Amino acid sequence: MPVHLVYHVPKCAGQTIDRHLAAALAPGAYYRTRKRRGFGRLLSPHHDFGNLPDRRQTKVVAGHFIGGSVESHFAGCELERSILLRDPASHIVSYYNFRMMRYLSEGLHPYSFELAYAATQRNFITHYILRNFLELPWSRRARLSDDEKYDIVNAFLASFWYVGDYQLCDDLIAALAVKLGIPGRAAPRNTRAEWEHHVQWKALEVDDLSPQAIAQIRAENLLDQRLWETWHEVRHETATVRPRALGGRPASGFVSTEAVRFVSQIARRIQRRWGPFKGVQVPAAKGGSAVPV
Repeated sequence: MPVHLVYHVPKCAGQTIDRHLAAALAPGAYYRTRKRRGFGRLLSPHHDFGNLPDRRQTKVVAGHFIGGSVESHFAGCELERSILLRDPASHIVSYYNFRMMRYLSEGLHPYSFELAYAATQRNFITHYILRNFLELPWSRRARLSDDEKYDIVNAFLASFWYVGDYQLCDDLIAALAVKLGIPGRAAPRNTRAEWEHHVQWKALEVDDLSPQAIAQIRAENLLDQRLWETWHEVRHETATVRPRALGGRPASGFVSTEAVRFVSQIARRIQRRWGPFKGVQVPAAKGGSAVPV
């Protein structure tokens, strides 16, 4: 049997898949990768190799940190990769709600969506794949053009057994169940409704954003937008996909954007610990106005 690698992008139904597989598979058949702790987490690769599974028993490996260094542990095995993606507007909103509810549950403070967006890396999903799954260091990612990043990620996804939108979670679980001989239905986990039982938080909806805000998010995260448009309905037909063209756009200015984002990240850390503060202007992530809500 092939070893299934389930790549988990944050807020793309990964917890539902993880907990279902962990409960349904026999002990030793499922392994979830872990992130390095301490100084090691700043290095590449980011994976913790202290407790790798027995390759003779493993049927599925899943997690936020699966790269070539993990795949090499299964050299000689047939590998079938799967991943769920999400459009940038709903992804950013969902991630914001999740963070705010998690902070509230820990006794910390929420902050504005504008600050959250300013502190979020542009094309988050594209860079997440390049960093965590393809293990490209920051210095390499900084040198790549948008076109190069887009081509690299598309070529990577073309090697997958299954790619689709996060709302195809049930479909992916059913497909895995046939392969693995386990139940094909899973209870949703780590959902907004689940969190709302524990904390009081009025969740932001994508529809709460202005049309101008949604258009701005799509334009500033064009790589993620085009990836989602290309792959969200593909499922198993990955080898036949022709990626959507990026189209004309200004240069992204990766290094300068990251520098401005660093300032917003500092402000975010301060506000989640001590609450909102007045009199400090947080710069926009691309030199323009903040995303209007």
